[in-house]
Parts: sequence; C-alpha cells; structure tokens
Amino acid sequence: MHGEHGIHYNPKSKRYFKFTRHDRHQGYGIALGSHLHGASPAEYLDRIRLQNDVFSDDIKLDGILKRSGGRLSIITSQPRIVGDAPTLKEIDALMVGKGFKKLADGAFVDQSRGILVYDLFPRNAVKSADGTVYPIDPVIQRVSPDFVDFLAKNPERIHDRP
Repeated sequence: MHGEHGIHYNPKSKRYFKFTRHDRHQGYGIALGSHLHGASPAEYLDRIRLQNDVFSDDIKLDGILKRSGGRLSIITSQPRIVGDAPTLKEIDALMVGKGFKKLADGAFVDQSRGILVYDLFPRNAVKSADGTVYPIDPVIQRVSPDFVDFLAKNPERIHDRP
C-alpha cells in the first residue's frame, strides 16, 4: 500500500491498477485548503481528467466498489512507464513548458486555468529512456484566484500535511 492508494501491477496488461483507501485523506487523496484535509469522490475523478488533459496521460476509470460502511473505492489504471527519477530541474522545465509557474519545489500553478499541481517531486515522476518526463502521481486540483494569491505569498504552506 502506498499513500492514498493500494497498488497492483498486472504484467499482462502492463498497467498499474490503483484503488483508493479510506484510511488516508478522507479516502480520495489530499486536498490543499480543504477543512477536511481530503478530496471528495467527485474531486478525485476530476483530478483524473485533469491529469489526462494536462499530461496527456492514459489513466482509466476501471470501476467503483462499494465497501463496508457504504464508502466507495475508486479503481483506476495507468500504463507502466520504465525509467529513472528525473531531477527537480527536469520537472521544472516540463511544467514551465506546459505554461505553469513554479511556486515552490514540486509545486506549480496555471492561474489562467485555475489548476495547481503539487507533490511533483522525483518520487512521483519517471524519466523514460528518450528523456521524456512523465508525472505519475502528482496531486492536481482546481484552485480559486484568491487561493493562488495566498499560496504565492505563503509557498511554505503548499507541502503542509495534517
């Protein structure tokens, strides 16, 4: 188990299958600025769409399971990418090339689209043999202009964890 997901690799499909865990971040990942310190199922699904849009990923929604207590577990998959961890400099170049502004190491914002990407450190990315950097598990979320202003003035708060 890793972070907010359980993970299983299927060698036949060459995809990693991930399922959300209820014991971490309200079950659907961290949400910066949330009073509950966690995303809702709708925010989690929106993040998948955003990650596919921003990074041209191939994350698929494979299912939703109802767990005991009525909680949902969202199952997704993404292709296996072979490579090494990129440097922070290589991650910065990727994000600036996509129109994002760096707020702090591992944290970027596209204010015109209201999108924040954070926790984008070498442990959450892969650099393939051809030099392409692939974010594999960043946190991506929508943010208001006021929240972007707050984070720009207080970048040390971006990586706070409850």
